[in-house]
Amino acid sequence: MSWKTLIIFLLLTTTVWAQPWPQKPPKIGRLELKQEYWDYIKEAAQRYRISPYLIQAVCAIESRYDPYANSGRCFGLMQLHEGTAKKYGVNPLNPRENIMGGAAVLARLMEKYDGNIKKVLKVYNSSCTSAYVREVLKAYEQAEFMAIMSLPSTKRKN
Repeated sequence: MSWKTLIIFLLLTTTVWAQPWPQKPPKIGRLELKQEYWDYIKEAAQRYRISPYLIQAVCAIESRYDPYANSGRCFGLMQLHEGTAKKYGVNPLNPRENIMGGAAVLARLMEKYDGNIKKVLKVYNSSCTSAYVREVLKAYEQAEFMAIMSLPSTKRKN
């Protein structure tokens, strides 16, 4: 792992775990994430110790938050391949299980590729293009920024 990748990984993970996550889902563009799905995302993020904003970004770009999205043999919010869903013991048509399965895959890949999100995304989406990686990273940054902006200020007024 390069020192730049390590620093970015440490900054992202420190930022994610050093502050509370917002109750309501942060906005990514004009997409509206249901509160129920945001709650599942936060649960998965805590279970697998990865950023909820990364999970949310993958959902946004993979399915546009459509739990019924279907592309060939990939299904649901995180577009889980049917073989992957079977391997992780989840029903890809159940939104909570789909998010849990997708988050488990992302967490395993984050560990395998030392937090290199670009490599993780290329493996997560086997038909990945550089445009896909850019879009997920853009969505990730936007969700994280919107979340930080929505948190209450800790500064005291004198």
